Formats: sequence, C-alpha cells, structure tokens
Amino acid sequence: MLKGRHKIYIPHLKGSRGLLALAICFGLLYGISQALGIPFLIGKVLPLAFGSAAERAAPLLSFPHWTGWGPLFLPKGYEVLFAVAFLPIVFVVRGIAQFFASFLINLAGLRVVESVRLAVFDKLQRMHLGFFGKIPTGDLMQRLTGDVQSVRLVLVDVSTDLIIQPFTLVGALAVVLWKCFTMPGGLWFLLCLGVVPVSVFLVRAIGQALQSRAARALSSSAGLNSIVVENLQSPREIRAYGLQQREMERFGLCSREGLRMQAKLARYDKSLSPLLEAVSACGIALAVWFGAGAGMQYQDLITIITAIYIAYDPIKKLGRMNNLITMAESGLSRLEEVLDAPIDVADLPEAKPLARVRGALAFERLTFAYGEEVILSSLTLQIPAGQSVALVGPSGAGKSTFVNLVPRFFDPQQGLIKVDGMNIREVRQADLRANIALVSQEPVLFNESIMENIRLGRASATDAEVLAAAKLAGALDFIQTFPEGFETRVGERGSRLSGGQRQRISIARAFLKDAPILILDEATSALDTETERGIQQSLSFLMKGRTTLIVAHRFSTIRDVDRVLVFDAGSIVADGSREEVYRSSELFRRLWDNQSNGLA
Repeated sequence: MLKGRHKIYIPHLKGSRGLLALAICFGLLYGISQALGIPFLIGKVLPLAFGSAAERAAPLLSFPHWTGWGPLFLPKGYEVLFAVAFLPIVFVVRGIAQFFASFLINLAGLRVVESVRLAVFDKLQRMHLGFFGKIPTGDLMQRLTGDVQSVRLVLVDVSTDLIIQPFTLVGALAVVLWKCFTMPGGLWFLLCLGVVPVSVFLVRAIGQALQSRAARALSSSAGLNSIVVENLQSPREIRAYGLQQREMERFGLCSREGLRMQAKLARYDKSLSPLLEAVSACGIALAVWFGAGAGMQYQDLITIITAIYIAYDPIKKLGRMNNLITMAESGLSRLEEVLDAPIDVADLPEAKPLARVRGALAFERLTFAYGEEVILSSLTLQIPAGQSVALVGPSGAGKSTFVNLVPRFFDPQQGLIKVDGMNIREVRQADLRANIALVSQEPVLFNESIMENIRLGRASATDAEVLAAAKLAGALDFIQTFPEGFETRVGERGSRLSGGQRQRISIARAFLKDAPILILDEATSALDTETERGIQQSLSFLMKGRTTLIVAHRFSTIRDVDRVLVFDAGSIVADGSREEVYRSSELFRRLWDNQSNGLA
C-alpha cells in the first residue's frame, strides 16, 4: 500500500512499528475467532448438544486419514455445558481482539498523520517565495488540513480493515476448503463457488471510475477554499463595491460543483456492496444446487454457508478499502507535490557560518528571470558598509526583486551577491538573514500581544529591551494608551491597530533586531502624509550606521540618502547622489518633478 510512489510516507511509520506489530497480532486472533469459531459453533458444537442421537454421538473433530490422528470426542454429559461456554468465549475473544487491533492501528495512524502534517508544514517553511506565487493560499490550506486526511484515510480507516479482514477471509476460506475436500461432492461445490472471484473485476472497474472523480472533487474543494480566503481577507472592499451578491454567486457555483462531484463519488462508492452481494448470491445458489444433487448433508451445508457468509464481509470491506484508497490517491498526490517539490533556495552541505557582518554588499553580473521574463539583467555594483541607497524607477523595473535577492528569498540564475566579500550562497541562510532587518509596505503582525510581535525581532530580548525598541520607534506612547499595554493582542494581521501603529511595531521589531543591513520596501507608501512624516523620523534614526536599501515610489523617504540607483527595464540607468542623478537622468528628473508639489 505504501510502496512505489508512496514510499515517502514510510519514514513516518518509524515511531509506530511496535503498535503496528501488536495490531497485526490482535488482527490474527480476531480472524481466527471470527472465521473458525462461529462456523464451528453452528456446524459442530450446537448439533453435539441439541441434535439427534446420531449427531450427539459424532466426534467434535475429524481429521483426514493421512494425518494419522483419530477423531476427538467430547466427554459424555458435557455437551450442553461446552456449547454454553463456547459461545461467550468466542465472542469475548473476538471482541477483545477487535478492540485492540482497531485501537492500536488508529493510534499508529494518528501518529503518522501528525508526522506527515508536520512534514508538509515544515516543507512549506523552507520553500522559496516563488512557490507561494504559483499555488493559491486556499489550495495550500486544503493540502495541509484536508488532503493530509487522505493519509489518515489510508493509514487509519483502511489499515484497520487491512489487518483484520484478510485474516478473517483466510480463516473462513480455510473452513470452506477443509469441508469441501473432506465430504462427498465437495469438489463440485467448490467449483461452483468460483463465480465469487468475479467480484474482483467489479472492484477494479469501480475503483478506476472513482479515481478521476476524486481528483476533480479535491480540485473543487481547493477552489472553494480559495474563494473563502479571498472573501475573508477583503471584507472592506467587498462591501465598498457591493460585491456581496457576486461573492455569493461565486461561492454557490463552486459549492454546487463540489456537491455534484461528491454525489458522483458516493454513487460509485455505494454501488459496490449491492453488486458484490448479487454476484456472491448467484455463486452460492449454484453451489447449493449442486451440493443438494451430490447428497451433501445439511450440517455440512450450514457450516460451509456460514463460513462463506463470514468470508463475504471481508471481501466487501476489502473492496470498499480499494475504493477508499482510490479516492485518497488524489489527496496523496497533492501532498506529494509539496513533499517532493525541490527546494530551490537551500543551504549547501558545506555552507559556512556567518557572524555579524559590517554590511558591505557586492553584486557581480547579476541576472534574474521569472520563467522567460528577464527582471534583472547583468547588474554589477558595490555598496559600501553603512551606505543608504534608494532604489527608484517605474513599477516592474526590478527594484523589489533586487532587494529580495539579498536575503536569498530567491537565487539569481546568473551572477552572485557578496556580503563582506563572502558569497551569500556559501553561508547559512539563517545566519545571513540574522544580519538583515526588513520593514515592508504591509507589516505582518501575528494575533499575539504587542510584546511578542516586537520580540519577533530577537526572541531572546528582555521586556526592557522590547520597551526600549518601542520607544525608539515612536510606538511607546500609543502602546501605553491601551488598557493592557504591551500585552494587548493586535488581532489577525494587526486588525486592531491603525496602519501607522502597525508600521511602528514593525520598525520597533527592526530596532530590536539591530541588524547591520536594513531593507525598507516601500515602508511608508500605504500611509497618509502626516503619519508618514512621523514614521520617517523613526526610520531615519533606524538607518544610522546601517547599510540600507530603500525601495521607494514616494520620494519623501529618500531626501537624505547617500546614493540613488535608478532602475528601468531590469537595468540600472543612473547611479549617484540625488543631485547628480537628477541632473543626469531624465527618467529620475521626471519622476521627481511629478512628486515635487507633494514634497513642497
């Protein structure tokens, strides 16, 4: 079940091997008690206690002559006592074995599911940013929470039957074979039962029909998740533009499509049991007809039919198990797309540690492309430690891509980046990023306290250090107005704070990190002018003594920078001080003049 393309799940079984071994032992005990105990009770024990005189005189067990064993008789007068005791013993043993087999396989399965879920989440933490641009958030949520249940389906729901049912089936078939080879006409009876294996073809045909529909059902579910995520992340825009009805129609359409696919799955899945029953009934009826013609005894017939009935349930459940595995295939495949996805930005095996750097950056023949689209083309420049550099230019010129390459959010296709003379591909990513602080246009806050959101800059920071960072960022005053102060929870994505307050928390985080390299990615473009002016003072203080890269569309943030780089179509078309670039670059002069009224 977990061989071949699903072998990536085998390591997750490591901690549950003991539980699985015990579950198999109890499954074997269940199969023996179910498949041998009940037919033996009906066919042998009850006739010895309540049958005719000839039946009571018959042996409890008879063995073929070639074994050399004689018949086994019950002591006279104990037949009823044996029958009365045999029934509860069989069901008690069967019940205990079933409980432990099911419980242990469930426990093992749940551990494996947890292990797989953690592995998928861990893999997502190590994927480069481009991966998240290819797959919608709702789809990733479906894989992490919904598709991971496919592993549970296979390892828990299916594996319980996979352990118990084969033993039951083998035991019941052993009874049938034993009786058929030890009684007159038994061979013809056995041949008539050969129609029952036709059910295997039914199972295969239905399984193939289920597989394609299960894939479409999961795709529909992922689409529904994406709609929900988009809707819940945009409540203001939806209401502002009156999009509620449109959203209801989108959601309803996708939901109805999902319902249609689930109905098809249910139709094929639930058709298996009736078809198996019909085929099996035909085979048994034919066998009974031949058995009656061959002079088969009623007692032997009852024993065989009881064993066949017991064997039928495992056949049905194993067929159902095949359907479940088929339906789970699509979910497993979607998980494997994450687990098997290459990590494009990874540490080299020989990656070196990196201590605190001065912050000197060098870019040599740097080229980067998204697919066929070239974003940066053969850039070469040096940025001394402590220099503040503004990156300006029209949208799509490559500014954000340029700064995203410094912390290795992506790797360039050609060229290299050095920090203090060391190739950043040859050092550990964690050490490199420990030397870089990022303040972006949309600061990411987690639904925790203000204290913990600032402490993300440096996990080991004391409360006093967090307070000092908040003061430097100009956040202390508004934090103290909250009844709970630093323990105030900020809400999902900082929804309980204003834009300016969220940005100051982000700046306090950067102060606390105290990294030698600072990236400001349009850090004030989403703020009003007055709020921007207040935050600009905090940013100016934060930039002192640090190598700073500033991506800016609003030029109010770059008046005091040491250097300006003008980007256009993936190339740097001007480089120098603000005054020099204004004189030499028509593009920068036009951009600056367009904002001059606002700056004044």
